[in-house]
Amino acid sequence: MPKGWWVADVPCPTSACDELAGVLAQTFGVGVQVQDDVVRLYLSADSTDSDWKDVLEKTVEAFRASVGLPWIGAVSYGFCEDTDWNARWKEGFKPLRVGRRLVITPTWESYTPQGRDLVLTLDPGMAFGTGHHETTRLCLEWLEDMAAAEPDVPSLSLLDVGTGSGILAMAGALLGFQPVVGVDNDAEAVAIAKANQALNPKAASVHFVAGTAEKIPGRFAVVVANIQAGPLTAMAQVLAHKVEPGGRLGLCGLLEEHVSQVTAPYRALGFREEKRLQAGPWVLVSMRCSM
Repeated sequence: MPKGWWVADVPCPTSACDELAGVLAQTFGVGVQVQDDVVRLYLSADSTDSDWKDVLEKTVEAFRASVGLPWIGAVSYGFCEDTDWNARWKEGFKPLRVGRRLVITPTWESYTPQGRDLVLTLDPGMAFGTGHHETTRLCLEWLEDMAAAEPDVPSLSLLDVGTGSGILAMAGALLGFQPVVGVDNDAEAVAIAKANQALNPKAASVHFVAGTAEKIPGRFAVVVANIQAGPLTAMAQVLAHKVEPGGRLGLCGLLEEHVSQVTAPYRALGFREEKRLQAGPWVLVSMRCSM
């Protein structure tokens, strides 16, 4: 067989795609794409074990059983030769306007800024975060709204927990937040974030860290965490202690039905809900520290 990549498309209800993507990324140690109601994996033909299809299907079935998902179709498989790899990976990423001023453009697309555009150039590699998913857009819009409402944005520090491609942290820097820190427990994601930072000189001040949020010193005026309901609930103590008194916390990666469960421990720690933003089934909850 020629050198290249196995491609697996796993059908999944849209509401559970991100959670399944996280499980598969951890199982196989690779990045994944979420496209509508499909989770797509690319696995190197040179380094993937021969039983990878069995492992994949058992992992998917175990996930479906654990969260009570119906069977909505079989996994489909394909093969992508090295010569086609870049085209297949890049085909879904086009310049994207988010909110009023932010424009996310991949490195392989040209874009001419208009007016007061803030352009963020991105090569996501295998990390999460291109701006195309609803949760990323919600976070970007939330940050832009805060920057627009704050007369002295540079007085606002920002912590991006689970930074992935670095998109939120770097957008925060372009919007004027400082200092800005992005942290991720995936060292490969941090390496990708730093590579993206090199493409965006105006975001050079962002400090990217491989590790966990509790290892980041100090507290921040704004903390954003675009993760998933389970981790956000488990991390309540850690994230709450990263927000300075009067500061704001943006919790995203939530479905509407999970909001009460996730926000309950934060309320117990002195946070109150200010507002919600919603895109499709996804919700961002903006909370404020009252302590």
